[in-house]
Parts: sequence; C-alpha cells; structure tokens
Amino acid sequence: MQLTRRRSAAMALALSSSLQRSVPVASYHVASAFFNHLSGRISVRHNHRLKSSSRDDPSLTSEATCYNHLKQSRPIRIKAKALHPSEAAATKADLANDDKSTSTITKLVHFQRHGQGTHNQLYQQWTDRTGIPIDLSETNPELNPLLLPDIMDAPLTDKGRNQCKEQRIDKSKYFTGVELIVVSPLVRALETACITFEDHLPSASKRDDGEEEGVRWIAHEGIREELGLLLCNQRRPLKETLLEFPHVDFSLLAQHDERSDEDVYWKQHCERTSMNNADGAPQRESMEDMSHRAYDFLVEYLYRRPEKEIAVVGHSAWLLAMTNAVLEFDEGSEDVEEFGTMFGQAELRSATLTFTEIN
Repeated sequence: MQLTRRRSAAMALALSSSLQRSVPVASYHVASAFFNHLSGRISVRHNHRLKSSSRDDPSLTSEATCYNHLKQSRPIRIKAKALHPSEAAATKADLANDDKSTSTITKLVHFQRHGQGTHNQLYQQWTDRTGIPIDLSETNPELNPLLLPDIMDAPLTDKGRNQCKEQRIDKSKYFTGVELIVVSPLVRALETACITFEDHLPSASKRDDGEEEGVRWIAHEGIREELGLLLCNQRRPLKETLLEFPHVDFSLLAQHDERSDEDVYWKQHCERTSMNNADGAPQRESMEDMSHRAYDFLVEYLYRRPEKEIAVVGHSAWLLAMTNAVLEFDEGSEDVEEFGTMFGQAELRSATLTFTEIN
C-alpha cells in the first residue's frame, strides 16, 4: 500500500497534466509550512547523510568528469574567453572588424543566472533546520519538498530581486550595446532579466525621436533548468506568463498557445523517462543531456543570430553543463576556473564565444 501511494504521488506530481495551478506564482509559504510539519521526522530518518557544503542551491554540483570527448565529437567547436563587462565596448568594436572570409564567428555574450528563488530559500531553510541537504532524486514529496505543486515555477524572493537590482546598479553601464536578450521561460529567469536589463525594456529603450530601440526579448526552451522530477523547474501555465511579460517573444516555445496550460517540453521529457523507472517517476536530466541542449542552443540558435552582443539569462545547472561540457578554454588559463564553477545567484559572467566549423 505504501509503495503504491508513493508511486502514485510521484507520478502525479511529475506530470504537468495533473498539476496545473490557479495562482500566478508558486506559494513558498505553503511549501514552508509543509516542511515545518515534517522536519522532525526527516532529520531523524536521514541523519546519516553528510551536510551540504552549499546551503541554498538545489542544483547539480561539479563532478570530476572529463567531457573532452563530447567537445571533440561535435562538428562546431566553441572557444570561450572570459572578459570583464567593462571590456564589452572595445571587444564589440573589434568584432565589427573581424575578417568575414574566415570560417569562424565570434559573439560577445553576457551569461546570467537568476537571483534567489523561493525554491532556493526553501532548500536553505530545510538544510539549516535538518543539517542535511535535500535528496533531490527522492521521489517521495514528504522527503523532497521540491516535488510539491506549490513550488512549481518558483519565482524570485525579495532577496533575489535585490540581487538583480544590485547587478543592474553595478553593471548596466557596460551593457548599453546589448542587441538581444534571450531568457529561459521560467518565471525567476524572466524576472531576473527584467530587473537586471531594465534599461532595455521597451518602455525604457526609446531613442530621442521616440522610436523603440531594436533590442529583442526572446524566450527559449533550450536554456531552461534541468528537466524532470523537480517541480520548481516546471513552467507555470503560459497564459499567466504572457500576461506578466508581454514584451517577451514566446513563439519559439514547444507550446505557445496562450489557451493551453501545458508545459509540453517538460511533459515530453517526463513521459519519455518515467518508463525507465520502476516507480514510474521521471528521471532528472543528466549533465551530459543538458550539455547537448546547451550545445544545440548555442549552435542552432545563437550562432545563427545576426546580433554580436547578446545577454543570456538562465539557470545554474544548465550554465554548469554548458561551461564544463560544451565550452572550450585555453589550457591552463584562469578562464577554466573562472567559468567552470557554479554561477552564484544573479551572477553575471561575460565572454567571447568563437564558433569554428570542423571539416
């Protein structure tokens, strides 16, 4: 009976068709109250587990895995060179003078992770009170609160919004040349982009003659967070997101019918991977699979865009997969350490990406 209940709960919580919400944002307070009710039992049951070195990040951690075989097997190689945002203008000027007769194309990209979300806050509270991290692969919602439907598509906390405001204050002067902003369709990433790059919102980017500047805002499935199981990474009903972010183009999403509540991209992954598990729960997307998604986004989308300076706002696990299993750096350079670690909340890192086709 207990196993049947666990299997049913995990499957129900995982598939979007049975978990649609009627509120525009995830309710942290409901999940937190649920945690308060269970924390005593959980701390006893899992007291053999080690403390986490990261108190507030329910994300993949860097593993001692070499992904050079993946990088070398791909038809287009991507060489990255880190730079300070203050170098953006001079770097972009250099790119304008690139020799267009060569087989390489270079872009200036500002990558940003979202600010603190309610799921980060819940994870931190859980870890602080129990002394152990949540087992993110646990399929029992009583032991993994990130399976609770109220944490779906977790938005930013007040702290997260302030983190983004600080980034805007510190660095917006360096981003005047941004031509395109590509953002994950999850709410916390959209909120982060709107705060950090507020100067590029349509209402703030008019020229002296009153015409809108040409900065485009586009949502892309390829840069969303790890798919599968964790409901904080499932998109809320699209019609709610469209109303809140009308300046963003959502036409590239797998399902962009505003009348539909389904997160098709998420559902397809869950249905495909749940068949491989005895308990019927979907599998969490692996680092390697995320790297394939990151590679496809960079090569099939960013590489083909005409813009030279682009902002990409996404998530920690996706960014970690990209920096470790897609991008290549000069051997022995500080860029490996600079870019190969997990992004902090709302952190911005800039780099030139040089795409080279391998014959």
